[in-house]
Amino acid sequence: MFMRVRKLYCYVDESGQNTEGRIFVVSVVLTDQTRDELLKICEQLEQVSGKRKDKWGDAGHEERMRYLKYIFADDRFKGCLRYELFRQTVDYDNATVKGIVTAVKWGKQIGKYTTVVYIDGLRKTKRHEYGAKLRHFGLPVRKVQGVARDEANALTRLADAIAGFVLDAVDGTSEEIKTLFKKAKREGMLIEVSS
Repeated sequence: MFMRVRKLYCYVDESGQNTEGRIFVVSVVLTDQTRDELLKICEQLEQVSGKRKDKWGDAGHEERMRYLKYIFADDRFKGCLRYELFRQTVDYDNATVKGIVTAVKWGKQIGKYTTVVYIDGLRKTKRHEYGAKLRHFGLPVRKVQGVARDEANALTRLADAIAGFVLDAVDGTSEEIKTLFKKAKREGMLIEVSS
């Protein structure tokens, strides 16, 4: 009997290099056949929130918060938004690889699957290295693709927003961000994974 191989899409970004290794966040937006639907929803929420296509660091605080409140209120994103925190490391490449593997394997994938991984800012020269490392950790990888700033889609921008948001919640001072962070985790909209 033929078993269909499920294709998983991972949109990856990171934040925290400016902390010089004190805290490093790897965020993964993980989706399957619902990818196109989630992409359209993200594009709509970017517009209605006023965040538009701005990256986390470039958007205004109110627009960022409105955008994430909309995301966290939509159950279609439940289980898709994952992150891993690393402390005291400057080995960002290995941390990113481990974060991807842990995010995909969290909750045990059912059946056969393969992954297509889109990593924000990954240089072309690092694609094969990342692919080999991901496979070494047992992740079935179909393709690893770097995403240039001008090629980013709404799911890549969502991964960017999650990475920036988590870093701000863990290392920042905004009570509004910390409160939304705790609520999103409690309700299962934002999942912390660890290797």
